[in-house]
Amino acid sequence: MPPQPLLYTLIYRSQASRAVHEVTLPPLLRRARLHNERSRLGGLLLYANGEFMQVLEGPEPALSQLYARIKADPRHYAVRTLAYGPITERAFPDWRMAYVPADAKALEKITGFLPLAAAPGHAPHPPQEVAQLLHQFAQGRAQDQ
Repeated sequence: MPPQPLLYTLIYRSQASRAVHEVTLPPLLRRARLHNERSRLGGLLLYANGEFMQVLEGPEPALSQLYARIKADPRHYAVRTLAYGPITERAFPDWRMAYVPADAKALEKITGFLPLAAAPGHAPHPPQEVAQLLHQFAQGRAQDQ
């Protein structure tokens, strides 16, 4: 039996380049879920007032390839990596892409945990710590798991 690929997690935030409405998110989520299932990726998407925050989990190089497409996507800008690194197990094992409609204060509370004014690049918090914070936030709030 071939060895299981190492798992990684990636957490980023970005600004929507135009208004994203509840009507435009479902088709985007359907496409993301189909792609993620084929690529063995999963995670959680939060959206509030024009800001996205997403946790992605899965094997490389699929994770990096998806992130490259995300950074090139014109629907958002100011894509900023908050955490990236290997993980021993998924925080979101059953979610191809869960979606949580967060309010701005909740998203600010979560991102306020991270030192976003620090040097560009990765947040100093271990990815597991950040993913756990988001997992706790999402429990009972995620839609279309």
